[in-house]
Amino acid sequence: MRCWRAGVPTGAAGSPELVEGPRLFEQTDYQIFLESKDGQRVDVRHRDPVLLRSLRHERHGFIVYGLVNFGNQVGRSEFTIVLGGQPEFSFEVEVFPTKLDYVSDYERLLAETQDILMGLALEYMRATYRLGMAARVPQPTDLEWVVLLQHIVDQLERALQQVARRPVRALSRTSIMTRSERIRRLDSTVRSAVRRGAGAGSWQPLDSGTRVRSLIPVRSARPTLDTPEHRWLAAQVDRIRRRLDRLLQTEARRPRSERRDQTLKELRQLESRIVRLARLEPLEAASGPPPAGFASLQLMAAPGYQEAYRACLALALGLRLEGDPLRLSVKDLDRLYEYWCYLALLQIMAEESGQPIRVKDLFRVRQDGLQVALRAGHETQTIFSSADGRQIAIRYNPRFETETLVPQEPDLVVTISDRDWPSLHLVMDAKYRIDASDRYQDRYGSPGPPEDAINVLHRYRDAILESDTDSAGRPKHAVVQAVAAFPYREPEPGTFRESRLWKSLERLGIGAVPLLPGHTDYLREWLRQAMQRGSWALAERAIAHRAHEQMQKWRQAASEPVLIGVLRGDNPAQHLQWIIEERCYYMPLRRTQERQFVARWVAIYSPAPLRHPAPGAVTHVAPVLDVQVVPRRDIHTPWQPHRDLDEPQVVYKLGEVRTLAFPIENIGPDGRGQRLSSHRWTSRLGLERAQVLSELLLETEPEWRLYEELQARGIPFRVVHGPVTLTNGDSPAGRARFLIADNVYVRYAGAAGFVCRDSSMRDRLASRIEDVIAFLEAIRTPNRTGDGEPLTHPRANDLQ
Repeated sequence: MRCWRAGVPTGAAGSPELVEGPRLFEQTDYQIFLESKDGQRVDVRHRDPVLLRSLRHERHGFIVYGLVNFGNQVGRSEFTIVLGGQPEFSFEVEVFPTKLDYVSDYERLLAETQDILMGLALEYMRATYRLGMAARVPQPTDLEWVVLLQHIVDQLERALQQVARRPVRALSRTSIMTRSERIRRLDSTVRSAVRRGAGAGSWQPLDSGTRVRSLIPVRSARPTLDTPEHRWLAAQVDRIRRRLDRLLQTEARRPRSERRDQTLKELRQLESRIVRLARLEPLEAASGPPPAGFASLQLMAAPGYQEAYRACLALALGLRLEGDPLRLSVKDLDRLYEYWCYLALLQIMAEESGQPIRVKDLFRVRQDGLQVALRAGHETQTIFSSADGRQIAIRYNPRFETETLVPQEPDLVVTISDRDWPSLHLVMDAKYRIDASDRYQDRYGSPGPPEDAINVLHRYRDAILESDTDSAGRPKHAVVQAVAAFPYREPEPGTFRESRLWKSLERLGIGAVPLLPGHTDYLREWLRQAMQRGSWALAERAIAHRAHEQMQKWRQAASEPVLIGVLRGDNPAQHLQWIIEERCYYMPLRRTQERQFVARWVAIYSPAPLRHPAPGAVTHVAPVLDVQVVPRRDIHTPWQPHRDLDEPQVVYKLGEVRTLAFPIENIGPDGRGQRLSSHRWTSRLGLERAQVLSELLLETEPEWRLYEELQARGIPFRVVHGPVTLTNGDSPAGRARFLIADNVYVRYAGAAGFVCRDSSMRDRLASRIEDVIAFLEAIRTPNRTGDGEPLTHPRANDLQ
């Protein structure tokens, strides 16, 4: 046999005695080429058929070639070369991770995972040989179970013999008949028997005059081996015996062969050893099954019991304890990283909250063993409580599908629940991938998860929606921040802090954190910042839509009254100049107009002569700094007053008077304006949104929404004014009436909704714009007023 290996010195390349070879890495394609020189068919075999699925055979099987890619699987892997149907030789390769340091990071991932789970391997290590290849079975097969039993039976036998030599007994109290003169200790049982006259034999008098039976029942404590721990061990041994018996019956029904006879012989030998163990005194003394949900510190810590417990548990669940040389299956490394990220997140939350991890959330205690609840594709949830009364749930593999078009399944979600707030989600995806290309580092300032992983975070934030339980409205976004964890160790402490991946977490709510054993500082800081924020501050971290922010601004603007002031008719230019220079505006006090004292803004209407040839328009605006009531004589102006000098005037002290970028012109549907000789009222919302003077009637957000909806649907209408009232900041009502036909109109009435009046003068309330539109569509046929004028747009003379 001749062999040659690449990646080593030339002198060692052709020496079969040397076992050193080139390093192979995960997620890398390697070429295989085999050729038979003696005319026999050649083939290559491996326990994982998926690994060899890309190989091709040529020249009737004399040549085998193709690519092998180990995917995310690492460790040792064995190949066998078959020549003429017979194994010729086997060779072993070792696959190294590319994203972790094999000696430190990878080993620490395994060690920390096992430490958090109290020495038990996770499900991906079920019946595993750590450095083997993946054989994707959710439960150990019968063959794997028998192989595992062969390696464990010696350990189990030694442990149970230790238990038999030094068993831990319990005290069992039983009732026995005892002669009354021999009773030295009076307990509740004896007193009760004396009072009731219980017992047997003749009556005997006492010095006190009381008569008692000669034989009285007494409860006596005796040591017993019938303990819950021995019952549990007996149940485990019996379960092993019954499974061996079932395998024996299955194998016996199959066709006889030399190999089958050997298999039956080995199974009978195993069964014989297990039967002998079941006859040990502590196990034979056990009567009945252990209590439901039984758990015992003695079983997990006492000499002999601890070893027997671990052996039974490993066999029952198909788990490998550290160091067992069992060549079974191992999960992908990306799944290991995902598991470890969840457990690291639990550890950090436990340390930050000062609460232990609720073990019952991670394990299920059964009569046949301890089941690890952490499994891929199955949701696992652990709950913590914060000092401020909030509840924090950390979920693994949650599924959001109630309000989403396509179900979303992030790896990890931290849900913060507050009694007064809807639930807020922090999403974390464990990405066992890293992009360290020059282009990537130039753009983001550090290696990090691939861009498609970052895009997935954006998808989660946009696609995960939730509705309030008492709301029938549209669902809302529930994710505040989303982060991708990736395997990376910064070369110098603090360098990753300058990357865009970290800075964008605070600004955009999307980013990444490097996460490896011993390098959890960034994850801890991100989680701590979220926990130290109140629900209000945390909700503010969510990125709002621009239109949503604009709606909030307009809602605030609707509560701010605006006075539309007019200029003196004989010299409007002089009046406007005085207002700008003195930053002052005054008007007669009107006892019926309460808005005079709550005005927040003053807008100035410039008449047409002042803007010729343009039409009249609202051209200037200024904030109100102070409101005073003084007689006219105390107001000094360049013009002589024409009114009573003692008449009270409302004086507005103004801030800077600025010119509107887009004047609100006085233009009607026919292109002509209407005369405006006295002041009018609107809101800041109406002032900022109006394009023509007639639209200033629309003071509230619902009025503008209805106005836009009517125009979009082409429903004819006309806007007429209602009385000027003081605006209620909590429930601002509109004063515009949307006239559809004679006596048919709609008016916004504040928190009550819209008042819809039909032709019969009956009013009905509508809480939504959709209900108003349905009402108008139903009566849309008579779409002209009595005088034949189409109802299209509001007219300027309707403004007040």
